[in-house]
Amino acid sequence: MLNNKLTATILAFTFLISGFLQAQAQKAGSPFKGVINYTVTYPDAQLDASQLAMMPKTVKVTLNGNKARIDINMPSMSQIVLLDSDQKSTIMLFEMAGNKVALKPNKKGNNTKEPVVVVTAETKDIAGFTCKKAEINFGDEKSKGSPIVVYFTEAIGNNKIFYDNEYRTLPGIPLEFYYKMQGMSMLLTATSIEKGKVSNRDFEVPSDYKEMTPDELRQMFGGGK
Repeated sequence: MLNNKLTATILAFTFLISGFLQAQAQKAGSPFKGVINYTVTYPDAQLDASQLAMMPKTVKVTLNGNKARIDINMPSMSQIVLLDSDQKSTIMLFEMAGNKVALKPNKKGNNTKEPVVVVTAETKDIAGFTCKKAEINFGDEKSKGSPIVVYFTEAIGNNKIFYDNEYRTLPGIPLEFYYKMQGMSMLLTATSIEKGKVSNRDFEVPSDYKEMTPDELRQMFGGGK
């Protein structure tokens, strides 16, 4: 059984990734249909070697119009996040120690501050695409002094899937971005982009998964409420 600290870290990463991928509300345009593969590194992680070894090294994102699927693989478990912007719903699928769990996270209130995206002149080549650097703030001096930095591309189409977070006004698909949570800094960088057909079954919850609440999942790991 995973210890409480490592369990909390893994769950935090899962909620973090789902939060980011709910974030980005694209302008009208052709949605991307295909797969984006990312590597995950932890430049400033406050984790010991054993905890870091349990964290994911890759993330696979499958997009199809208003739906997204995020596959996160770790040594101890596999996780899938299903997003539907029409329904504004998120479902997380966990498979661990012989258990298959479908989790619906507690809903958060909308961020009332509209993100301000400042596209800079700086660019970077990522996964074969020239990406623009953007800095995101919320109009106050603190966030302007420490903006969220992301590299994105408009070359593969706009998505209509992401909503309700600081990336919702970003005018393109992020191919490299930092995210911090509980002192842990994570860097996701796209390594390959595959356009093409995806199956509707990829975005469905399998019938052998049991629905649980976040508290029930934590109790499964011995973490309590």
